Amino acid sequence: MTEPYTCRVEVRWADLDLLGHVNNTKYFEYGMEARVKFYEHCVLHPDGVRRPALVLRKADMDYLRPILLSSGPLTIETWVTHIGTTSYSIRHRMRDKHGELCAEGSAVMVGFDLKQQKPRPLSDEERTALGSYLMSNV
Repeated sequence: MTEPYTCRVEVRWADLDLLGHVNNTKYFEYGMEARVKFYEHCVLHPDGVRRPALVLRKADMDYLRPILLSSGPLTIETWVTHIGTTSYSIRHRMRDKHGELCAEGSAVMVGFDLKQQKPRPLSDEERTALGSYLMSNV
């Protein structure tokens, strides 16, 4: 792939704080929604069977401009920046309906064995699927 994965996320009235803009914690929820859509898009089996579990190790966000109720729907671009043995790193860009950059974030996702309650290696299939969105400078 030469382009990031792109999805849309609605801005909900309940996301707003007393100042009338989206509360800072909601940006992380938008990132989570984009990560789930991204993972389902590139790693979900055609028959709908889910892949082994992943857990969030780290997430951060740079707030660049306020998101208002009228800003949506947001367009969120997601791409992979690193693939390790048990984890991968991704970046997000959140843009309002006019294409203005509102936030940038990153996350580290870890393959997780639910039975043994410890990290698991990413499968070859996961690595291949994630690798198709591996980009260094976007």
